[in-house]
Amino acid sequence: MQRTILTICGCATFMGACYPGIALAEADENGEALAEITVTAEKQVQSLQKTAAAVTAITAETLVDAGVTDLREAQKLVPSVRFQAEGNNTQVFIRGVGANLDQANVEPNVAFNFAGIYLPREATSAGFFDVEQFEVLPGPQGTLYGRSAIGGTINVTPTRPGFNNDGGVLLEVGNYAAVHATVTQNIRASDTIALRAAVDYNRNDGVMVTGADSKNDTSARLSALLTPTDRLSIYLWAQGAVKRGHPANLVNKGTDPVTGAYCEPCFLHSNPWDDTRTGQFAGPFGAPVAEQNHYKAYMAGGQIDYNLDWATLTYLPSYLYLDAQPEYWLSALRSSNTAHYNQITQELRLAGANGPVKWLGGLYFYNVRNSGALTLFTNLPFAFRQDSVDADRLKGYAAFGQATYSFTDTLRGTLGARASSTNRVARGTEPLALGGLPYQFDKTFKNLDWKAGIEKDLSPKMMLYGAIQTGYQPGTFNELPNTPTFDNEVKPSRLLSYTAGFKSRWLDDSLQINDEIYYYDYRDLLIQSYNIAAAYNTIFNARKVTIKGNQLDVLARVFTDDQLNLNVGYSQARNKDFTTPNGQNYDGLQLAYAPDWTAMAGYTHNMRIADAVLRAHIDWRFESSWFADYVHNKGVRQGPSNKGDASLTYDASRWSAGAWIKNIQNRAVIAATAAAGLPGPGTAYLDEPRTYGLRFTVTY
Repeated sequence: MQRTILTICGCATFMGACYPGIALAEADENGEALAEITVTAEKQVQSLQKTAAAVTAITAETLVDAGVTDLREAQKLVPSVRFQAEGNNTQVFIRGVGANLDQANVEPNVAFNFAGIYLPREATSAGFFDVEQFEVLPGPQGTLYGRSAIGGTINVTPTRPGFNNDGGVLLEVGNYAAVHATVTQNIRASDTIALRAAVDYNRNDGVMVTGADSKNDTSARLSALLTPTDRLSIYLWAQGAVKRGHPANLVNKGTDPVTGAYCEPCFLHSNPWDDTRTGQFAGPFGAPVAEQNHYKAYMAGGQIDYNLDWATLTYLPSYLYLDAQPEYWLSALRSSNTAHYNQITQELRLAGANGPVKWLGGLYFYNVRNSGALTLFTNLPFAFRQDSVDADRLKGYAAFGQATYSFTDTLRGTLGARASSTNRVARGTEPLALGGLPYQFDKTFKNLDWKAGIEKDLSPKMMLYGAIQTGYQPGTFNELPNTPTFDNEVKPSRLLSYTAGFKSRWLDDSLQINDEIYYYDYRDLLIQSYNIAAAYNTIFNARKVTIKGNQLDVLARVFTDDQLNLNVGYSQARNKDFTTPNGQNYDGLQLAYAPDWTAMAGYTHNMRIADAVLRAHIDWRFESSWFADYVHNKGVRQGPSNKGDASLTYDASRWSAGAWIKNIQNRAVIAATAAAGLPGPGTAYLDEPRTYGLRFTVTY
């Protein structure tokens, strides 16, 4: 059978830019084969089907067709995850692991990397624009990615400049007076210098009745690619994001509005997004309104590659400044949750392939200074801080390496390790309800992570793999002073992970079936929740937590032009040995935001019309029930839910027009949630209601 590679200027294209190696449509002459996708999951470019992990890779075209403009909306495209809103933050949970308190002393358990640079949680809520590829790696990734990767890693790759003068415009309009525009432009300054500018603007009226949860966001990125010699490549970028909309308010959950009795799925209004408080439920401390957001994030980074013939030397520097000061209503209480960051990171690595060995080694350094506070009753004279970190500095060093040895043409083994040292120095004031005494913390955490894996090709299109590896999260502190009977240290979290799976293609590359089973054994996993009635919300170490599950991913070409995807994930995340210091036992309980089952299905139909394509796509996602905290408090349970999205796009190569709709059923699904309501017992951020719009793109 004759095979061809369908490419434009040697690479996949969108918005006028070239995407080398991304989703090239390797097809037979009838177009019946699935696309070949390359990923950078192990910091080296390789085929997705030859990567020994359950990586999810989403291309730029898929993100745009689905109307995905930020990390939260990408949740519908990734199995066994929750990407959910909490104000200016995005809480990320992969296979049941994540952090559900957005405080300065609580690090995320999943690393978010932009252009190879680690970004803190507050930076992940900025919009997606001019993105080349989006990858999600479940499970521990500490060997290559280090801190905050005990639960997984997310990699976002922005589009690099092209040596042309191509550009593009994307315009979307929708309900809630939504307007979204992205403009990109390449500039070929010379044969060795290429520049690129990208500007993104996203606004809408609030989806809540008060006008809260609105956008008025502007982002811009400038980048340059210099290739002064065949050996040297210099990629530099700078980006800024400003958000001026109205933060989302939390709505009351768990009270029947008619009887006032406890009712787990109930909201105070028939419209769950109605955040007003009137009548019998009027708050004693003021009425919710749409408050103002104050958010700005500026960052710069780069990647310098030098070819030494026998290896490639890579250097990645970065700097981040972030300031977030949102005001919002926590049910009937006006509140704020501030965050401030100054971060420097540097990574130097050497990678090569010599004979049967493919290897990579490197050094990493980071210095982060941050602070933050959760303040209640911000509209009253007696406002007080329930969380207060005046200064928190993390300074770390690491050396890492990984090598894959080919014993034969079909059998490979991998070994990797990472030695790290993290020093944490902090100070602040304990909550005023406990006396407002100052506290301090100074601790250095050292660790050695390791990985051992094996891969076996049963055929050119089928690979078996297995791996044992560790994960590590540096320790932190409770915001209380030490006493003779209390130590404010929170121990580091450790993980021993076992995974095994296969990747396969069948029927002349028209059917892809991948499957991975896993077992995670966590020791001293950081556990936390928020209860407004508590004087202080302690961070605990759960002595033992286990997660076992399976992820099945199926992708198939149907007939000539259609494509079907099916993903089913089972993840049983349970406390096995978790008793708090005061004797409360939570053994056997499900972890927060960890549904046992998730399922996704999608279907794309392509109808060829002359030289254009009419592309129809529909997605469906199901989650079984879950709780928003480890206590399983009343008011924080989300019952089984499902949501659907659809899009229709007419693609004429140089221009396209389309329509999309999200959350077709208009289902109210809770996001970040806590036992913090008046009357409560819970309060919740909500995923967005039904939204729809039109999209136009032009490339030139």
